[in-house]
Amino acid sequence: MKRKFRRPFADFSIRYKLFASYLLVIIIPLVLLLFVHLYLTENETEKQALYSARKMLEETKSYLQYRAETVKEVLNFIAFNDTVQTLVNEDPKRYKDVNLWGTDANKLARVLGQYRYNSDIKTVQLYMKQGLASSTESSDFLRMDNLEHSRWFNNFVTSRSVFTWMRSSSLDQETGSGTISVLRVIPNAHNIQKIDGIVRAQILNSTLISILEHAIATPSTSVALYNDRGEILGTSNTFAYSTKEFNEILTKGSIAGGMDIWLDRLEFNGQQILLGLQPIPGTNMSIAMIVPYSDILKSSHIMRNRLIFIFFLIIPLTFVLSFIVAGSATKRLRQLLRHVRKVKNGNFRIDPLPANQDEIGELTRNFNVMVENVSRLMDQTYTLGREVKNKELKALQAQINPHFLYNTLDLINVMAIESDNEEISKVVDRLALFYRLSLSNGKEIVTLESELRHIASYVSIQNMRFNNAILLTLKVPPELQSSTVPKIMLQPLIENAILHGILERDSEKGEIQVTAIEEEGDLIVEVSDDGIGMEKEVLENVLIRPISKQTGGFGIRNIQERIQLNYGPQYGLSFTSLPDGGTTVRIRLPKLSINQGN
Repeated sequence: MKRKFRRPFADFSIRYKLFASYLLVIIIPLVLLLFVHLYLTENETEKQALYSARKMLEETKSYLQYRAETVKEVLNFIAFNDTVQTLVNEDPKRYKDVNLWGTDANKLARVLGQYRYNSDIKTVQLYMKQGLASSTESSDFLRMDNLEHSRWFNNFVTSRSVFTWMRSSSLDQETGSGTISVLRVIPNAHNIQKIDGIVRAQILNSTLISILEHAIATPSTSVALYNDRGEILGTSNTFAYSTKEFNEILTKGSIAGGMDIWLDRLEFNGQQILLGLQPIPGTNMSIAMIVPYSDILKSSHIMRNRLIFIFFLIIPLTFVLSFIVAGSATKRLRQLLRHVRKVKNGNFRIDPLPANQDEIGELTRNFNVMVENVSRLMDQTYTLGREVKNKELKALQAQINPHFLYNTLDLINVMAIESDNEEISKVVDRLALFYRLSLSNGKEIVTLESELRHIASYVSIQNMRFNNAILLTLKVPPELQSSTVPKIMLQPLIENAILHGILERDSEKGEIQVTAIEEEGDLIVEVSDDGIGMEKEVLENVLIRPISKQTGGFGIRNIQERIQLNYGPQYGLSFTSLPDGGTTVRIRLPKLSINQGN
């Protein structure tokens, strides 16, 4: 025969099938949407990064232009000042008089002091062809012929430029580190083509760095300020290229598009870079921005990872919502299934399930009718069984330990013969109370207080018989004494503790303790003795072995059956015992008052 193929999914519950279906319906569109969104977002992020870099470069260029203009204004003021133009061209012979040199130096110092109004300028110096410097140099007044031998100076003069920006170290190897210099020619008052001097302002590199840092578009962005001779005047703290590498990049940029360029994907040293070059108007400087394309892609990847992270945050929520919706859709079926399992396990006392007018409702109504019919038959069987047990109880009450009755009567006879004592009256009184409580006017359910009085009279009589060998301790809170219990529940246990526990000890003396507590809405009564206890084999079979004198007679089995018949299989007796360690009987009953018990 051909073996039938069985799909594992077919054995899943309806709830999980619906759950899986909902997940597929929700997740598949979400995944497609994620991939489309990732593609579009990656392109948009790259465009945004390029736009931001361009914008930051232009803003930095504009700010550098503004700061350069303020420096130029100071130098223009000094260069065209009448005092400066007069004194830089003064005959050096005039300064043979030291006092005149000092007077003119003070005049020039007041003019040069204008730079203090500009925080960017560190110092201002004058280079003169004649004037004070030709006579005596100082740190502020220098001879221009010190510069004329320099190559850069000849190029500067030849270019007819008014300003030039350069590294201070090109002028002063020792004192020029940490600054850049701005030089402005001082033209002759009568011939602007002739140069009488140069005014020099030094600017701290840190000032430029703080400006260039504003152009950092990504963590690895390199920004540099350079002049038309390729000298690097200042860089950002993240500048990662040597002078040689930087000049190679400038060469590539110049070949690609001149000085004012923006190249998206320029190859350099095996990696792609974003290169932006912007000249600073009114100066011989330009600003360069170099952004590794890996940084731009990293920003895109961060956005991509964030989207994926959000997607994986949504997935658990989708699982939860799908599971809740699937559970809601199958709730009535699961309720019906739980009731079916209860009925299968023998519990027919369940409330009818609400039924709608759909297919599940029809199935529920038919189930309710079936359970009601079976429950009615079970009640009839239960009533018959209870009547049988009651008859057995009455038979037990009619024959409660005839040996005890005979022994007690014999005790009364002996005491009556040997002494004329009130003890005889006491024994007879306890015996009368014992039988009166045993009969309890024919009631099946009595209070726990009545049971405690019953066992107290029983132990009192036994103590007269065994010379006060039994100590009975009752620890029952007053609020629990009104709880109802089956009649003659404790006396057989006390009797068993005395005869098979305490009197089997060598001393034939012992203590019985009765306690009661409320636990999870139930009444727990414990009867403990310090007798000889029981072996493990006897303890395990105490409720199932055939009735005999060694297992406690009829009493224990009868108590267990009556409790379970009245209250259900979850209630009854349990035993703990150790050889020579005593025995404890634990009775669990529902906590009911006398009114509830009736």
